[in-house]
Amino acid sequence: MKPMLNTEIAEVMQTPGKVYDIAEKVQYNLALNNEEKEVAEVMDAFAHHVGETGSDPEKQIASFITKTVTDELYNAPDELLDSMFDRGTVGEFDDYQAQRTVKNTLVAHEAAKGGNVPHSYLHLETLTPRWTNLQIETDLSYTDMRRNGFKAIANLTTFMSEALKNKMFAHILGQVDAAIAGGEQKIDVAGTAPTMEAMDKLALYLNEYSDGSTPFTVSLMKYCAQLRRMTGYAQYLSDSMKDDFNRYGLVKTYDGIAITGISSAKKLGDGSLLIPDKKIFGIAGKIGNLDMKGEIHTYQDEDNNNERVHLMVKDFTYGTAISHIERVAKITLQ
Repeated sequence: MKPMLNTEIAEVMQTPGKVYDIAEKVQYNLALNNEEKEVAEVMDAFAHHVGETGSDPEKQIASFITKTVTDELYNAPDELLDSMFDRGTVGEFDDYQAQRTVKNTLVAHEAAKGGNVPHSYLHLETLTPRWTNLQIETDLSYTDMRRNGFKAIANLTTFMSEALKNKMFAHILGQVDAAIAGGEQKIDVAGTAPTMEAMDKLALYLNEYSDGSTPFTVSLMKYCAQLRRMTGYAQYLSDSMKDDFNRYGLVKTYDGIAITGISSAKKLGDGSLLIPDKKIFGIAGKIGNLDMKGEIHTYQDEDNNNERVHLMVKDFTYGTAISHIERVAKITLQ
């Protein structure tokens, strides 16, 4: 690679917080400012060079992917997961245990001054994080880089970030779903749409178990839209809430509970949904810890015989320790 181009690429890698934004804008054909255009031009020249020569001795594509994924998944806030978990990071070879108070079992006894009463103790439980490691392997063709330049790299990198993020979210929601098997946390509805009775039960539960933050629900978008059409609900909507529904098709709150939705069109690479269907989850605050472990590593090999770059994103590792599952409830539809 030309020495000047190699230096410019190294400078791009040091651009704080910009790499993912630029890749995403290029992928979705969004407008770039002057600084972003300069970065994109450098990356475009680089991509064409690799596509023409089959040579990337400094493994700059791998460096770009690592930088982009790290910026987006390790350093950027995630509103939904941040509302559910205390977030942190640990070293690649580190581990930890957490303790939680399962319930307050201290007993207050009536007693004479200066006297003694039976001992009582807190019921403590030790939690070990459940670690999960994700990995992606794929190819980037020289033809694609010659034809599309930086956009070929940007598309692949953005899709990698989305695939890892979506898989992590779906996996964590699956853990939460599996942890609620019955009792007052599971509200069954004999139908395909939520009812006011079920939503009232969910709202009451969440408000009772809230840690002080605003409880919220998360479900597929179609169930958010169905809330507006629940029998008897329209009379409780204010004019502004009706305006919001007519404009966006969604209800934003229910009895003080924020309503959030995820599009059914947003799927994992295998076609499965990000969140279980026929479920409305209610979250009443932080339910535990979510920690990222170590750093991701991207490995790269130029396969000139097949005119492609083989890429492996490894060591995307996260751990969950759910210490307050009592702060979650769900509505299940038939």
